[in-house]
Amino acid sequence: MIATREITLEQILEARERRAALQKQLIEKYRLPLVSFTVNIPGAIKITPESSVIFRKGCKALEEKLKETGCLLEYSKLEVRHTGYEAYFVVITSERTLKGHMLQIEDEHPLGRLFDLDVIGVDGKPISRGDLGAFKRKCLICEQDAHSCGRSRRHTRDVLMKKIKSMVDSYLKIES
Repeated sequence: MIATREITLEQILEARERRAALQKQLIEKYRLPLVSFTVNIPGAIKITPESSVIFRKGCKALEEKLKETGCLLEYSKLEVRHTGYEAYFVVITSERTLKGHMLQIEDEHPLGRLFDLDVIGVDGKPISRGDLGAFKRKCLICEQDAHSCGRSRRHTRDVLMKKIKSMVDSYLKIES
């Protein structure tokens, strides 16, 4: 595992650009929908014991869902960077079907709220929750719209990280 360290906004933006470029390359190469998986961790430290668990469990849940639904995995790549954990899964199925499966994971898995399972269609455009009639994600703390809570910084990083640690600890107790 990469040593934990703070990252800058510039590094986050560079990572986002690099992810978008890799997503584009994979779509062009395979002409199939793509899942781009990252972990929802607030703040400037993206590699933590909790984010490691969340990433491993998210990858496992995704692979199990594909197997369970008969979707074939064409290609996968996992990366650990200072800017966080990233995984890419190119899947042989329709993009809407794939997004539906990812929504199920995000909505039903005990850690699913911490998974960011983006589906990119063969046209290079993301498939949104709204495209399938799903509700926006709720804040971990107050159940309001997560996006607006995050933008307004309604909750401190410490409060969010305490909640994330509690979710991971509870999940690990149930699992063992």
